[in-house]
Amino acid sequence: MKKTLFSLAALASLAFAAPTAYNYEVTPTIGGVLPEGNLDLKDQLTYGLRFGINLDSNIVSQIELGYDRSDNIDYKNGRTDDTDFNRYYANIVKEYKITPEAALYALIGLGYEDMSNEQLDNKDSMFAQYGGGVKYWVTDSFALKAEVRHAVKFDNSDNNLFYSLGFVIPFDAKSAPVAAKAAPAPVAAPVAAPKDSDNDGVYDDKDKCPSTPKGTVVDADGCTKIIRLHVKFDFDKSAVKPEFMPEIQKVADFMKQNPGYSVVLEGHTDSKGSDAYNMKLSDQRAKAVAKALSTLGVSGAKVTTEAYGESKPVATNDTEAGRSENRRVDALFKK
Repeated sequence: MKKTLFSLAALASLAFAAPTAYNYEVTPTIGGVLPEGNLDLKDQLTYGLRFGINLDSNIVSQIELGYDRSDNIDYKNGRTDDTDFNRYYANIVKEYKITPEAALYALIGLGYEDMSNEQLDNKDSMFAQYGGGVKYWVTDSFALKAEVRHAVKFDNSDNNLFYSLGFVIPFDAKSAPVAAKAAPAPVAAPVAAPKDSDNDGVYDDKDKCPSTPKGTVVDADGCTKIIRLHVKFDFDKSAVKPEFMPEIQKVADFMKQNPGYSVVLEGHTDSKGSDAYNMKLSDQRAKAVAKALSTLGVSGAKVTTEAYGESKPVATNDTEAGRSENRRVDALFKK
């Protein structure tokens, strides 16, 4: 009963989503096995290796293949012989993110236990298992993993409780978008009279963005006027906190000063997480800012939202400071 409760407690991690940023991972492990009393086996030291294939799925985060080994395990009844164990298994894993560095996970799977010396009704057997654990990223390329699994053998329904500690080595990282370098502004040929090629109200000799789309509101340099909102949201949430309303008030004030304008709210994220997850999150946050604008008196007919996920970074995603800059909502104005 204690082993079952301990294993079920590991499954209490089902709370938050955690997409991954790489395709594969290898995890060497070391741990122990607590066998059921009627197996007449002593507690075991075990070591092994896992290979994980990460998936972009809302249901399954990872397919995991594993191998565990226990050597020279004694029987409790005084026999002089002992046995080795080889255990092979496959799991499906679901991760649940709790912070940018930490995630809880749950697993369920099937395996096969091979014994070198079958004694006292202990036999080679298939088994089913379930469990859970915690993964903590020490760096972007190294994580620690602690885990508990409860395995039930098909032969006589005997039970084993596994606990292990491993270190995760990811490889084959998923490609991250690279910010496009701005093309240098073309040098305008000398003309007798000032010229405004894109009709944005800024003459070409002062226009740093000479191809602004028609109808776009520009600043003094002729570039799209953007109010960049770094509104911080709770994990996996899109509700705007009261302390960030002054940021959104800037957009509302500009709209009130220019009643003929409309605004496009563009949602962006950093590169952590899958493309699909980040696209959905950026859409929710852009719509949350739109809702906040409506409470400040901006007509919904003048507000549209667009989601870009992680596709338009304004800073590097290799540092926390850069990722913080990329988690934003941009307000662009049109006439």
